[in-house]
Amino acid sequence: MIRIFNIILLLSSVAAFSCSSIKVFSENEHSGQLADYQTYAFVKVPLDQLDQATAILYEEVRKRIAAELNGKGYKPDTEKPDLYVTFNMLTEEQRKEVTKSTNPYSPYGMAGMWPSPYTYPGMYNYRYKEIQIKKTGTLVVDLISRELKEPVWRGIGIGPTNDPEERFETAYKIVEKLFRKFPS
Repeated sequence: MIRIFNIILLLSSVAAFSCSSIKVFSENEHSGQLADYQTYAFVKVPLDQLDQATAILYEEVRKRIAAELNGKGYKPDTEKPDLYVTFNMLTEEQRKEVTKSTNPYSPYGMAGMWPSPYTYPGMYNYRYKEIQIKKTGTLVVDLISRELKEPVWRGIGIGPTNDPEERFETAYKIVEKLFRKFPS
């Protein structure tokens, strides 16, 4: 009996940790051609136009993408690369209005939607509106063929970026998940 309980506990914890709020998508325009490419270079972006936190994040994401490409067998080449690598990071803010109650038992009062026989004259149920702000980050990675002058692969990842530490963690996870879908 304890063994069955431990197995159920293990499976439920694996299911809980495997659910992720990060979603990734990839498009491969020219399937089979990615094996023909061997070298890459990043498109230069003027970092002085970015704020300091975004510039640091940009450099960290660039290093992660380079490490993933190196792991796939591509070599960096700044002179005459087969692929140009470019990426963009975007942040979107979503606002949601939520009605809350001061009553801990229900948003409608102690007895739900119906009047309770246990209320007394001094007992009030105050409702108030709260605005919840959720930030979502999007990372778009493009591999552009030097010869064709068009993208041969695009990866898009979306995840939560509510605080600065979460921005970095989300960006790292997006890069990792994107290159799992990368055709080898």
